[in-house]
Amino acid sequence: MTKLPGIFLALFSAIAFGVYPPAVKLAYADGANATFVLILTTFCRATFLSCYCLFKGQALLPESGKWRVVILGGLYQAISTFGIIASLAYLPAPITIIVMFTHSIMLLFYLAYLKEIRLTRLAVVSTLSALTGLSFVLDIWSQDFDLSTTGLLFAVMAAIATTNRLYIFGKQTLVLPPAVVGAQTFLGSFIFILCWALYQKPIAPSSVVGLDWVLLCCLSTVIGSFGMFFGIASMGSFRWSLLLKFEPIFTAIFSVILLGEILRTPQYFGMLLVLGSLVVYQLFEKRTDTVPAVAISIEPD
Repeated sequence: MTKLPGIFLALFSAIAFGVYPPAVKLAYADGANATFVLILTTFCRATFLSCYCLFKGQALLPESGKWRVVILGGLYQAISTFGIIASLAYLPAPITIIVMFTHSIMLLFYLAYLKEIRLTRLAVVSTLSALTGLSFVLDIWSQDFDLSTTGLLFAVMAAIATTNRLYIFGKQTLVLPPAVVGAQTFLGSFIFILCWALYQKPIAPSSVVGLDWVLLCCLSTVIGSFGMFFGIASMGSFRWSLLLKFEPIFTAIFSVILLGEILRTPQYFGMLLVLGSLVVYQLFEKRTDTVPAVAISIEPD
């Protein structure tokens, strides 16, 4: 069974990240655009993680020969974010989110292919069951959506990039402090994200209230990022990605609180299905389903 600190960190991240969607929706309603929010939140994540490392006396610069993996982590982080934003231009948010959250099953099969985790029936069933629960939480079965092939491709791109970055984070945190991995990732990602400003000019909110919502977005992502890297270090990338499926549940809850949305009965059923799937996995998971952690190099020989 996964250790309690890891479970706590995953839930901590899910709660923090769950605040972001309703907060950013309110920021957009006040005139802010995605470029402004994305640049500011990425800058804050890089800054706070870097300051934490400096406070702890942890070196930020990668060792000689390790720059490639840092650049890859930042690039996959940027691609993941870009894929989500681009997908939302063509698809309703629930479809983009459910496609993006397939990263857990992708990561499971990828790790099994690399023989870094044993593929068990419990892991597969729990992951698919939780994903099904999310489809009810996101209420995709009661609505008719126009599915755009372009939007789906962008969402799949985001899911693949997320799978890759989580895999890289899992490897890096075996040999580096979690905050160092996070700081290096978002410093690299920030450089790539700035390129987005060449396509779309950043637009700030039109009022102080809107800026407050943007600052809440920053706080949400900063706290969630700390939980993410320390959580991955504690339990591994797959288990963390599986437990992160609590995030849309908290998003739904915060949407009720902040936006006044009303949840339907199938959405509550979906919450119970997600909760049940993840609890069963944690209770009946055996330590023999994983291969002992080894700091496998992802650098070329």
